[in-house]
Formats: sequence, C-alpha cells, structure tokens
Amino acid sequence: MQFWRKRESAYFILTHTITDPDKYRSEYVPQVLPFIAKYDGEIVVASPDAEPLQGSPAKGVVVLRFPSEEAVLGFVNDPEYQPAKELRIALTTNANAVLAPEFQMP
Repeated sequence: MQFWRKRESAYFILTHTITDPDKYRSEYVPQVLPFIAKYDGEIVVASPDAEPLQGSPAKGVVVLRFPSEEAVLGFVNDPEYQPAKELRIALTTNANAVLAPEFQMP
C-alpha cells in the first residue's frame, strides 16, 4: 500500500477585472486556448463575474489545471504566448496570478 503520492497537478490561478469583455472573448480567448492545450492544461474555472465572499477582489477568476508545476511555468513563460499575455494584461485591471500545487493529504 502506498502511503504518499507524488504531487502531480498544479494550478494557474488568475483573478482580474476584464475592461473590454467583447475584445477579451473575441481576441484573447482564441489566442490562449492553443497554449493551454500545448501544456496539457484544463480549464477548471473561467468566470468574468465571480461572487465575492470576502474583501474586494477582482471580478473575474480563471483556474487552469496542468499536469505539473513545470507545465504551468512553461505555459506562462512560453515566448510565443507573450503577445497574448500582453493583450490580456491590456484588457484587464487588478490582475493577480499564482501557481499553486495540488493539495495532497500527508
């Protein structure tokens, strides 16, 4: 019996407020989807208007699951993704992004 599991999945968690929803949807989303697929990512959450439960967070939330932390970093730092990333940044405010490993019970 195995009592521990290697951390596998890692998450890219982004909160932001979209300032131009039409352009975000029509220009950014089609550009980012191939990069998510390239790194075997999966969209877990994508909401432009999440309900705040505490504080004054950005309105939008994106959670992507990747097979590893290396895959998250590959996605974020992919040189070919940078123009799309710059577009996302231009179309949003109050953005924060983190990489978080999947929780495993000790």
